[in-house]
Amino acid sequence: MIGVCCLIIIILLLPPLGVFLMRGCHADFWINLCLTILGYLPGHLHAFYVLVKENEKKELEARGAGIPPPTQAGGYGAVPQQG
Repeated sequence: MIGVCCLIIIILLLPPLGVFLMRGCHADFWINLCLTILGYLPGHLHAFYVLVKENEKKELEARGAGIPPPTQAGGYGAVPQQG
């Protein structure tokens, strides 16, 4: 597996290659390729976004947290219970 430092250097040079190495030839790669063709900066932003999300996913898996617990009543959009 490629280290984060090497991946950052690859993303700085060629954002679609970095996304390809992280996610494979899936939708994220094609989105990043189009963004890089349209403008180099949007391609970089998307590649770093994918990097951050990939690292967060790995941290959650390392902790064994898998899926976050459901929110308790009283969260955003919750209807207060009368009782």
